[in-house]
Amino acid sequence: MFIEFGEPQSVLKSNIFDYKETYLIGGFYEPPISMMGLAKSLRANGMHSSAIYAKRNIISASVELKGSLLTREDLNKIILEYIIFGNSYTPRVKNALGKTTKLQHVPALYMRQREKEDRYSYVTGSQILNYKTGSVLHLSEYDVMQEVYGIPQYFGALSSVWLNEEATLFRRKYYINGAHSGFLLYMNNPNLTTDQEKEIKAQLNSAKGLGNFKNMFVNGKGKDKEKPEIIPVGQITAKDEFSNIKNVSTSDILAAHRVPPDLMSIMREGFSQSGDLNKIDKIFYKNEVLPVIEILLSINDFAGVEVIKTKEYKPVDA
Repeated sequence: MFIEFGEPQSVLKSNIFDYKETYLIGGFYEPPISMMGLAKSLRANGMHSSAIYAKRNIISASVELKGSLLTREDLNKIILEYIIFGNSYTPRVKNALGKTTKLQHVPALYMRQREKEDRYSYVTGSQILNYKTGSVLHLSEYDVMQEVYGIPQYFGALSSVWLNEEATLFRRKYYINGAHSGFLLYMNNPNLTTDQEKEIKAQLNSAKGLGNFKNMFVNGKGKDKEKPEIIPVGQITAKDEFSNIKNVSTSDILAAHRVPPDLMSIMREGFSQSGDLNKIDKIFYKNEVLPVIEILLSINDFAGVEVIKTKEYKPVDA
């Protein structure tokens, strides 16, 4: 008897969980996790990216820029990368007299710390841009495993982010495949030739669609000639658990980001909206927004002048 099964498919080809302490390679400290993996994960799940951008927008709207050293665009990039990577980098540009004329954002994805403390380089392939000692402000989310790079606060929920994505992709392939889960064609014909078996398999393979659900062919080659049987592999509703996976993983993602769905303008099935948005907004501002703003105020010390200022809190209905 001959049976064929489909090969398992890799959903995430990233080694982001190969967590390690930092070590020197070519004079640069390597991050303990894959920065590229964090960047790609931003778009893996709608709830994950929505929470990040919502937090960025709320924090940015809660600070006021003073002077012209830092643009709102660069500030938004700094906040966004601090949330995504747990790291943000802000070099300063000085004139011939040594006065700071501009603060600019550089992508955290390619920034590396050199062997000596407080020295950074922008590394892309074979191109390396070295910054002078003390010329780059590095804001990082402290990691208890090492002190060179930060780790994002949501790191523990990445498995839920990927699981949520996998469930969505699985469901998409289910519909693309024609909304069926495949079947097993069983025959018990001892007179079926090898060429005939190959032809049947070819026809089944050509009809399997674009998704994960493949059809199988089994010939028992028994003594009795029985009519062919088409046996369904299984019901998608029993195998998938799509809704449960989506709901549980979404709850994990929201718990990791700690952004209330009310402030993200999200309606979740089975969850009622709170009637007091002012209370929710004030608690979120106190517990989540202000701590990040306190970190951003380090930009003022770095520049030597007031660059950003905390706005006075205003209720939602004010």
